[in-house]
Amino acid sequence: MPASKKKVVLVTGGASGIGRATALALASEGCSVAVADINDERLKSTLDEIRAAGANGLAVHCDVSSDAQVDELAERTRAAFGDVDILMNNAGVMLRGKPEEMPLDEWEWIFGVNFFGIVRGIRAFLPRMIERGAGHVVNTASIGGLVGGRWHSAGYSSSKFAVVGLSETLFVYLKPKGIGVSVLCPAGVRTNLNEGIRFSRTVDDPEKFGGSEEFGPQAVEPDEVARLALDAIETKRSMILTDPRLQTMLVRKAENIQSYLDMRASSGV
Repeated sequence: MPASKKKVVLVTGGASGIGRATALALASEGCSVAVADINDERLKSTLDEIRAAGANGLAVHCDVSSDAQVDELAERTRAAFGDVDILMNNAGVMLRGKPEEMPLDEWEWIFGVNFFGIVRGIRAFLPRMIERGAGHVVNTASIGGLVGGRWHSAGYSSSKFAVVGLSETLFVYLKPKGIGVSVLCPAGVRTNLNEGIRFSRTVDDPEKFGGSEEFGPQAVEPDEVARLALDAIETKRSMILTDPRLQTMLVRKAENIQSYLDMRASSGV
């Protein structure tokens, strides 16, 4: 029997894309699945699909940048199903603009969702996992959280780097406590993230900042990413990569870091 079977699952950003695909995959495993999102129409559709799969489902409107709404999400999920066994902090947003011109409140907005949204999820659900000595957390980052992205997405990439750092730290901290942590770092995935791209109010021509780009030929479907996420939960793997080319990029990055360290050591700096 898969380790995920009959568990209680919560997925933020669960109404579409990777979150929806993972929620449905876990529902098909027999889990009770709560999905949270700010898009009520898609949220209802996802809930209908969860129930059509024969699973218990719950849909909660939740903006993860709000302390109160995340706390309410935790209360409603526990009231419906009990303690959460698998937490997927997946909600995320995209913001583009020149990093030197973006107002501070826009930096705060993207970190408020992409990074502090995960922190709120951790604070709301992790203590009970620690009490029970069991559970698994999946935090969605990005390829942009492993290697520097395009200049116009500096806010997005910075927030995702923070997610990777938090997740790696949690993995080390929580492993002895019986809790698994995986950080999901997708590259091209055919989701609706581009629909919600927000441009800094300092941007007068969005087309100069990438517009709504089409997916490349290497892009994968959300269902494939969901399969990788479930496998990571089963095996307690710490990092989920959706594109094999990422491994080569990371090796090169590590080699560059090592070369720099060797140079400093040889020069006595």
